[in-house]
Amino acid sequence: MRLLFVHDHPFFKNKNGIVYTGGSFPKKLWDNYLINFGAIDVYGRNSKSTYSKMSISSADQVSFHLTTKYNSASTLFKNRKTIEKELHTLMINADVVLVRLPSVLGFIASKVAFINNKPLWVEQVGNAKEALSSYGSLMGKIAAPIFEHHNKKIVSKADFVSYVTLSKLQKDYPARNTAITISLSNVIIDRILGVEDLNKNRFSSDIFRLGIIGGFDAKYKGQDIFLKAIATLIPDVKKNLKISLVGKGNYEWIIDLAERLNLKDNIEFIGPLESGSQINEFLKTLSLYIQPSLTEGMPRATIEAMAMGCPVIGSNVGGIPDILSDRFIHKKGNIKELAAHIDYLYSNRDELKREAVLSLTKAVPYLKTNLDKKRLDFYASMNKILKDA
Repeated sequence: MRLLFVHDHPFFKNKNGIVYTGGSFPKKLWDNYLINFGAIDVYGRNSKSTYSKMSISSADQVSFHLTTKYNSASTLFKNRKTIEKELHTLMINADVVLVRLPSVLGFIASKVAFINNKPLWVEQVGNAKEALSSYGSLMGKIAAPIFEHHNKKIVSKADFVSYVTLSKLQKDYPARNTAITISLSNVIIDRILGVEDLNKNRFSSDIFRLGIIGGFDAKYKGQDIFLKAIATLIPDVKKNLKISLVGKGNYEWIIDLAERLNLKDNIEFIGPLESGSQINEFLKTLSLYIQPSLTEGMPRATIEAMAMGCPVIGSNVGGIPDILSDRFIHKKGNIKELAAHIDYLYSNRDELKREAVLSLTKAVPYLKTNLDKKRLDFYASMNKILKDA
């Protein structure tokens, strides 16, 4: 069978035809689909931008069709009909159309799939309204309810729906009764630290290391909320905090904010970490991991942190409440509440250690072996429907 995968992601193709990604679509991702489909056509955006840290996305049996017709809202409006024609051509040979939502190209592809009576699979990876509203622009706030309406309508008509959360997105975007649905995270981990391998010193040391992973250009990750929360703590606590920030992009805005909050001496910028092993080694040094996002699906870094025995506190968006202890979830953007959670765990180290052990347990469902089994069951149900159609 042949799968058409559609998303807004900007891919970069070099002169040798090798396709690269900024990180969201590495080569190994396609294995999740190739265990059921013999070939994949990927329709995304063609990017001319390169980064110092990029991963290869090219893979055997995966063909990339990167449109040059969508690099801004104005070009999208101008070229929409052309984009629809490009998608129509690709759909002729597709057995299933997979759209990862929310995404503009996903919305357009859904319409074309419905017109062509193609089986539609929606991967719901975030909340459309929440995501657009979090960017801070007036245009985003205006577009948010429109995107939300279209997203709900598409999911309600889809044949197959996979959600990255356990319950949140299922409630936001209910599928029709006859659809095949599954909770299937796109976060996959290969290893969980054993309880006996936890370095307990990281939880009892005078230096309390807090960490956050997220691109510095993606301000919805809440780095500013994090720093503002730290700034409200008493001096005797703040002087012992070491804040480690990991990610790519321009972090001058964070330096400016840290200077205004008198936190510059507390912060270290690590930059992007290339491999999973580098990320794991970093996470194993933290006393506490923070996920103060304003919007999310199921944040990869949170699961990775839990797999390395990090206690985690986070906001109430996306799939974060599915995996964290209720008492350590703050309302998004609530600086006072986040500060109180940090202060409590700093002052209660036994509780911190218990949360570390609990994190290891909660990471188990995201092991590749466990997710692969769920994925195969989902494909078996999908294939039966396709065969009987």
